[in-house]
Amino acid sequence: MRMPDWRGMIVGGAAVLAACSPSPEGEASPSPGTQAVAELVEETGENAGEGSASAPGTTLPPSDATFRYVGRWAESAEQCRSEAWTLTRDGLTAPDDIACDFTRIEKSTGGYTIDAICAIDGAEEDDNITLRFAESAKAMLVEGAATLPETGLIYCGEGS
Repeated sequence: MRMPDWRGMIVGGAAVLAACSPSPEGEASPSPGTQAVAELVEETGENAGEGSASAPGTTLPPSDATFRYVGRWAESAEQCRSEAWTLTRDGLTAPDDIACDFTRIEKSTGGYTIDAICAIDGAEEDDNITLRFAESAKAMLVEGAATLPETGLIYCGEGS
């Protein structure tokens, strides 16, 4: 009988612990968006909703979709009901009366880089938005935007 090779499991476990450990003083801490994705993984669980593609946070739009970000997204399954972000091919609306019109969209590694004009409380501002997909967390990460919160969003489904 062959014994399992525990060395790989130990190295993998050490990598997980290192990723979860607090940063030593002087080193950069994870971005708020990265932290949000980690929290989503904890909330939904790695295998959450297996076999139930309709539950929020259990799937992502297909990776070969032209505009994979299109649909309704939220920070939690509960918010899918009342505080979802709506992303279309050309823009988004988010809670707190935030609306953005996309002026340039480029596919990038793992997602999209978007130039946008965003309005909050009537004031418009040029913005650069990065959307990345965290496949294992089944989430989309919003980063780099001056007008939007850096956060992880789960897929609620197609637009209403």
